[in-house]
Amino acid sequence: MGSTSLPSPPFVDVEGIANFRDIGGYTTASSQKVRNALVYRAADPSKVTPEGLKKMKEELGITTIFDFRSLPELQRTGPEWADVETDHPDPFAPYSIMRHWTPVFAAQDYGPEQVALRYKHYTRSGTEGFVQAYRDILSSGTEAYEKVFRHLAQEAPGGCLVHCTAGKDRTGVLVALLFLLVGVEHEVIAEEYSLTDLGLQHLKPMFIERLLRNPALAGDEAGVANMVSSRKECMLDSIVMINEEFGGAETYIKERCGLSQNEIELLKRNLVA
Repeated sequence: MGSTSLPSPPFVDVEGIANFRDIGGYTTASSQKVRNALVYRAADPSKVTPEGLKKMKEELGITTIFDFRSLPELQRTGPEWADVETDHPDPFAPYSIMRHWTPVFAAQDYGPEQVALRYKHYTRSGTEGFVQAYRDILSSGTEAYEKVFRHLAQEAPGGCLVHCTAGKDRTGVLVALLFLLVGVEHEVIAEEYSLTDLGLQHLKPMFIERLLRNPALAGDEAGVANMVSSRKECMLDSIVMINEEFGGAETYIKERCGLSQNEIELLKRNLVA
C-alpha cells in the first residue's frame, strides 16, 4: 500500500490497508502520553490480506473494528462507485476480530468524493466547507461515536481500529475528540490530522479522477484537490467550532453521546500511559 516510505511511527505497514497509523505517543495536558496500541486509524480495511490480518491480531492486538461508512459505501451503489467491486464477506471473523458497523450516515454516502459533491461551493479555497462537513459529522455521528467511547471506557479495553473510506473525515473527527479530551495541543492534533495527506498520497489520483468525472465538478481540478486534502487549518478551525458550538470534547461526549462522568474519567485514564 505504499506504506514502506511512510514515517513509522505513527504509520504502521499493514498489507492491504492504506493510511494505517497508531494515534498513541502524543503528549497530553498532564504531560503523559496518549497510550500506544489502543486506538488505530485507517482507510477502508476490506481489502486487507491474510498477512495483514495476522499482523493486526497478533502484533497490534486489535480485537475490535468500528466501521463508520455509510450503506452506499458498503454496497458500492451510485455513479461514484462505477467499476468498483463490492466488499468481500467479513474477513476479520476468522481472526477473532469483531467488526461493528457504526455508520455516521447510514443511508447516504459520506465518503471523500461525496463530501466534495455536497460542499462543492467550498472547493475553491478556505476552510468553511470542512468546518460545515465536520459540524454535520458531529451532529449525526453521536451514536457511532458513543460505541467507540464506551468500548474505550471499559476496564482494560482491547485495541481497536476506527475507519471510514479514506480514514480522513469521520475518522479524523473521532480522533480529534479523543485528543481534545486528554488535552493534546491543538497544533499537534492538526498536524496528526494532516498526516492523512501522506497516508493517502497514492490514492489521491483515483479520488480526484472519480470526482472530475462528475459534471458538477468537471474541470475544477484545484477545488477537487482541496476537498480531498487534509490541511492543518481545516482541523484547527474545526476545533474552534467544536469548542464554541459543542462545548468542547468532554461536554460533547457527556451530553451528546450520553456517557456518565465516571465513564468519561475511565475513558481519560485508559487513553493515557
